[in-house]
Amino acid sequence: MKYVVVGTSHFGYESVQTLLKREPEAEIHLFEAGEESSFMG
Repeated sequence: MKYVVVGTSHFGYESVQTLLKREPEAEIHLFEAGEESSFMG
């Protein structure tokens, strides 16, 4: 399955972690507005 996650705030980070646990073969595209991702936004 393919997923798109927009934003790397706490929700985005947790979403990616959950998807990887449930579907290790998932294709995940993570997008962040800034140049660096930040767990705390």
